[in-house]
Amino acid sequence: MPFWSEDERQVYLIGLRSFARGEWPYFGADVVWNGSQLPGALQALLVRWALAIWPAPEAPIILLNLLSFAALCGFAWFLIRRFPDVPRWIIAGLLFTCPWTLNFSAHIINTSYVLPGAIVFFVGFFEGMPAFRRGLLPVSTAWACLGFGLLWVMQIHMSWVVLPAFVIAAAIGVLIDRVDPPGKTRRIGQALIGFVAGAALPAGLLVPTLMKYGLASIGLTGAITLQPQSPVDLLTTAARVLSFASFELMRFLGLTRADRVFAIWRQPWIAPFVALVLIAGIVQPIWMLVTAFRKAQVDASDWRRIRVLVGATIVLIYSSYFLSIRGQQAHAFYLAFPISAMFALSCWQLAARAASGDRRRRWERLAAVVIVSNVIVHVGLAIDRRPRQSLYANRALAAAAIADRNDRYMGDRRDTIYEKENHRPRPTDPVTDPDAYLAASPTSDLEVQQVTWTPLRDYASGFTITIAHRGTLAAWCDLRYESTYYDDTGQVFETHEGVIKQIIQPGETRTWEVPDGNRPDLVSSLKVKITTAERVIPRK
Repeated sequence: MPFWSEDERQVYLIGLRSFARGEWPYFGADVVWNGSQLPGALQALLVRWALAIWPAPEAPIILLNLLSFAALCGFAWFLIRRFPDVPRWIIAGLLFTCPWTLNFSAHIINTSYVLPGAIVFFVGFFEGMPAFRRGLLPVSTAWACLGFGLLWVMQIHMSWVVLPAFVIAAAIGVLIDRVDPPGKTRRIGQALIGFVAGAALPAGLLVPTLMKYGLASIGLTGAITLQPQSPVDLLTTAARVLSFASFELMRFLGLTRADRVFAIWRQPWIAPFVALVLIAGIVQPIWMLVTAFRKAQVDASDWRRIRVLVGATIVLIYSSYFLSIRGQQAHAFYLAFPISAMFALSCWQLAARAASGDRRRRWERLAAVVIVSNVIVHVGLAIDRRPRQSLYANRALAAAAIADRNDRYMGDRRDTIYEKENHRPRPTDPVTDPDAYLAASPTSDLEVQQVTWTPLRDYASGFTITIAHRGTLAAWCDLRYESTYYDDTGQVFETHEGVIKQIIQPGETRTWEVPDGNRPDLVSSLKVKITTAERVIPRK
């Protein structure tokens, strides 16, 4: 998975810096659009603790995968008991191999850490709200899960703001539950004590920030603004929520058409499996939407409640963007994955009960083919990404940053309203002339030695570029380039801009393959130049 992109690198740096400098981390991931950070030490400590146990670059990634795996195991246990008519292997296959959990829950970016907290929260919601309760957890434990999950996600991602609505709904459900008065009083007490006890654990990592910076550090200031939403966006929100528990693949092949085309061009053997999974990723949400209008012959009231919950969740997420400074992005409400999975398996159970034996077996065989195909696709993507985007594109640098306890080898943290970075070298940094370091220029240091243009018919344009670092004072990351396309007459036809998301050290010569968008028509040649880059403390 990507490691050297800005968001991934910045999240890794939050914990690496705390580990390297021995500082208490008051804040987590950046809220870029208002220049703040999420309050609390949880995000940083999940990276720092892993490095403290095993000071290797892989340690935080392994811990994240263990957390995600444990959460999905617990959720599988819960869903297997909720949906006895759905084969266990389908439940496990959906949870562990769908593209969203394989991608966003497996590599270092703050969205990946949402899943454990979201699963704990929504399992608590389903067992804490009387309308959905099946008695799989004690009331106090269910409400402890609600409190724990809320305070977990609050320190990981801004999407936590939609979770209090579920807590309020569950509380109303407990208050209006038709049980005898002594039983209701006892249940209210259990819920209250459980919620406070569960919230207290992650809250211990949040309190130091609130004590030092006040309630303003929660980060809502500047993130709330009135922004009208189109009615069409409601349909978009619905499609995205349903896609979380489906085999949506397109965005994970690459963010641009060029990324996707070159990924398949480099690993052509995955093409038929990609096609099958892409079809499944389109058909499955449509099937879920159509199934939502069917009537259930068994557990009709439970099926009605699930549909109301999914609809209310979609409306809640859609409505929240009326007050958000930022437009909709699917990963921003990934915390709704447990509800999406719950609905997907409700649809499976409804279909399983209605289908005959032979028809049911055909559907199960088709599900097995899709699951296996999706795994094959991700094996191909892993092979493709490993030398290009992953930690292993430059593992030695990350290992040196950990061994030397110098987080600045991997770049500086972003400036925020709570902390203005001093980007000057420190006495501990391997820089002999700080003023010369600050005066270094990427356009002077970085020499483009060779560019090999690789157009793929009329679908995409890419190139292989070799860059030599001729300077001695600074390393450079996020190399911004300008690619200029020329026609047969030598006239400039079109110009693209992009970023090579890597770090190059003084004296190094490195070669990268770069997708560069769509191929312009009627062009015959390409030139590339480096325009700017971010200054980085060089490795010893």
